[in-house]
Amino acid sequence: MLAPFFSLVGCAPQASACVFLLAPLVLLGPEQYLSVFKVEQLQAPAFLSCKLGSPASNIGLVFFGFYCLLIGHLIFRSAFLPRILGALMGFAGLGWLTFPAPPLAKYLSPYILTPGVLGEGSLMLWLHVLWLHVMGVNVRRWKEQASVAAERQ
Repeated sequence: MLAPFFSLVGCAPQASACVFLLAPLVLLGPEQYLSVFKVEQLQAPAFLSCKLGSPASNIGLVFFGFYCLLIGHLIFRSAFLPRILGALMGFAGLGWLTFPAPPLAKYLSPYILTPGVLGEGSLMLWLHVLWLHVMGVNVRRWKEQASVAAERQ
């Protein structure tokens, strides 16, 4: 329950970042009512809005990093998915957690994006293409693993 919570909470800063990045289109648009302002008076809030979009997005990535860590932990401990997927998701989460420190994230930028793409991409590929379309669900094995997991609790 904690993983979906972090994912959902991380959506709010991401949505606000989108609003910040769309605001300059309105401020610098061709609407008649904006003609009462000087160009410089409109450019300053438009630029500020663009600058606020990045920190808001970084805050959302932190929550998404915790989500990836939790999902990676759950996958690693389960017997339903390969453990390598859990490890890749954990590394992806660690990469997203560097974004609160922009200088560190900028320094590690190509290296922290790779685990994110690999972890989340491989999980998506496994769940969608391989598991659902190619392999399908082995109902007997699913019930066996579910009963073993129930006995552990």
